[in-house]
Amino acid sequence: MTLTADQVRRFARQILLPPIGGPGQIRIGAATVLLHGDAPLLATYLAAGGLGRLLHTGPAPEIAAHEPTFCLESAEPGAPSDLVIDLADGAAFKAATGPALFGAVGPDGRVRLGSVALSESNRSIDPNVASQPPFALLQTLAAGEALRVLAGGEAHSYEYAV
Repeated sequence: MTLTADQVRRFARQILLPPIGGPGQIRIGAATVLLHGDAPLLATYLAAGGLGRLLHTGPAPEIAAHEPTFCLESAEPGAPSDLVIDLADGAAFKAATGPALFGAVGPDGRVRLGSVALSESNRSIDPNVASQPPFALLQTLAAGEALRVLAGGEAHSYEYAV
């Protein structure tokens, strides 16, 4: 896969970033991400970042800006993918056979995003918190981390008190 002239113009800022570059942008465009949880902001950022295919286990996210080649499909938590992002109950994270990110906003208001197993108490999102601003922060962090990992970077873990 190569980038077209339009893609080079569209993703010029990402291509200039050392963690991504041209080869990383090509990897992002060829990648499949499995999203578990209702995270329309995260889905929009991934699509706008040039992701090739997004599988979702919940309701189909509404996505405005994306590449014409972008593919959005419904899937089950164990569907094959290059990266699993679980912002729901941990089911997809536990079923992942490859790289996975798990994110949660706890009742304490802490935003957690990690690539390693988190404690059982951090494996779910408080339904009262999921619609609050910390969940938007979690989606933004997860999208950035996902694009970095798909481009070939090392995964990190984060915890923020909001």
